[in-house]
Amino acid sequence: MVLMASLSSFSHALTLNGLLINVVQVTGVLRCSLNGNLNAPPLSRVTVHLACDGTDIAQTVTDQAGAVAITNTLPSGNNFDLQRCLVRVYLPVASCSVFPLNGVLTAPLSLVHVIPSTLGNVACLTIGFVRLG
Repeated sequence: MVLMASLSSFSHALTLNGLLINVVQVTGVLRCSLNGNLNAPPLSRVTVHLACDGTDIAQTVTDQAGAVAITNTLPSGNNFDLQRCLVRVYLPVASCSVFPLNGVLTAPLSLVHVIPSTLGNVACLTIGFVRLG
């Protein structure tokens, strides 16, 4: 099980095509690769930050297989653009010698689908390949 802690002040919201998103669910696997190699070792036990508009709004730690699972409520307020949301990992990552000793890894998010629920609209997002940035 992966634990998530919210860092937001609950003044954030995400709008997709005019649809207010109340919850984001981010999943994916992070690997020790800068070229998208799916056979690269996983980034296990690293802290991953969910950020929108430059603000970290949640964080979690990957499991042993490098899997990320973040579910975060986004109450109404300032609107975020999904194109300006990403996940990031602050370097160094001790378990991966491919990455430099300092800097930030980022990975884009892609919308898979939106699910209406009792919590409101849930945007299900997947993580793309990591890159320096």
